[in-house]
Amino acid sequence: MSRPLNSSRRKLGWLLVPIVVRFLIGCGGQEYQERVMSEAKNEASEEVVKFHRIVENGSLAELKQALKNGADVNAPGHVEQTALMVAIAAKDSEKMKLLIEHGADPEITDEFNATALRHAVGADFPAGARFLLSLGVDRGYHPKYPLKKIDYGSHFLEIEIPEEMKELVSEAEWKESVEDGRKSMVEMGQNPTVEPMISDVQSVNVLKLFLDAGDDLSQAPTDVKRDFVGLGNGGEFQSSPDDYTMHKSPHFGTRNPDHMDNPFWRDMIKLGCNAYDARQHFDDNEPFDKPGAVWCYDRFGSSLTRLNDGRFVEIGGEHEDHYDPDFHIYNDVVIHDGKGKFRIYGYPKDVFPPTDFHTASLVEDWIYIVGCLGYMDQRQIGRTPVYRLKLGSWEIETINTSGEMPSWPHGHRSKFDPKRHVIHVEGGDIHIAGDDGELQIIPNEQQFELDLSTHQWRRLN
Repeated sequence: MSRPLNSSRRKLGWLLVPIVVRFLIGCGGQEYQERVMSEAKNEASEEVVKFHRIVENGSLAELKQALKNGADVNAPGHVEQTALMVAIAAKDSEKMKLLIEHGADPEITDEFNATALRHAVGADFPAGARFLLSLGVDRGYHPKYPLKKIDYGSHFLEIEIPEEMKELVSEAEWKESVEDGRKSMVEMGQNPTVEPMISDVQSVNVLKLFLDAGDDLSQAPTDVKRDFVGLGNGGEFQSSPDDYTMHKSPHFGTRNPDHMDNPFWRDMIKLGCNAYDARQHFDDNEPFDKPGAVWCYDRFGSSLTRLNDGRFVEIGGEHEDHYDPDFHIYNDVVIHDGKGKFRIYGYPKDVFPPTDFHTASLVEDWIYIVGCLGYMDQRQIGRTPVYRLKLGSWEIETINTSGEMPSWPHGHRSKFDPKRHVIHVEGGDIHIAGDDGELQIIPNEQQFELDLSTHQWRRLN
């Protein structure tokens, strides 16, 4: 007979499924995918396998001869990878260029919907990424070919329980969660989506290439963004247990803006650790029995904007999802000098509500903050929240807009057009009223513009 779970363990049970899925597609995901690739059966023809070996290990002269002999430059090989992808894995720019000259299609995807550019990003190959970007390939927004359904079920590998989890859950609980995670991934595979490739970059060098192409810095991985703004990664807590006790809880500002500075928050920004790490360090390890989020700078859905003077402005974001005891949506603004120093500003809730999965567009001396997911009681059908942050004074003001606007958009993309003085909004999700009157989230398939001179919205299609 299995022993009953105590309160914390019962709650941990339903946390495991997202943890498992996140392990597979996020932290640990690269190693997992490499295992899948190595163990997947190679169903390519012998002719294609031979050609891809030349691309991988042969000389440039041998490749030229193979192409002269009529090798199919776009034939799918192992897990539907093309010769161009093989050249990228070998980090051979000359072979890449030669293949392109002979008709290689950089938009073709492998079995996992990855294009050549995504392979270059995954290999952290700046020269390869630069070359492909110069060709104007899709960067993860508008794929040339329809997405393929992915059979994650056949690729799913057995995952052993991580050492750090063994004291928290039993083997049976872990296996049950892995199975639930497998089911979630199978469903994901049947409903594939495309993600901006900037979200997978592994170095500042490749990040800069995507920024030069017009991508949003906010969508880059956290560790790469931290390097870019001068924070780095790692370090030790300098704050005391008393600092932690006094300042661990998030709170709103009382002025617009309100400079907020304390040792614990500064440590959390410098270290980039999550709330759980802070609890462990300060022996505050019973979050389910002592409710209340710990202030944290490890967030999803924040925006990060690079200013012309080399500073960076990070706005809001959330820590974890609603199931986590440290879930919280923030409304603060952090100004980074680009060299590791920063200032934290808070705001009254009625001036600037908790904001996440918004966009931030730099327009002259302002940053326009468009859209939000927010807490459930914030969301309004038929409305788009718009605020703007004044550079220098760091005051935030509400922008009242009218016209045909997206219905509470979040996770979208915004781009400022300086010639027309409009912000273009597309993608992401919006809120609608379901048949039962409840809010429903659906993909945003429309494009909108906000005229900054009149504050009028217009639907484009």
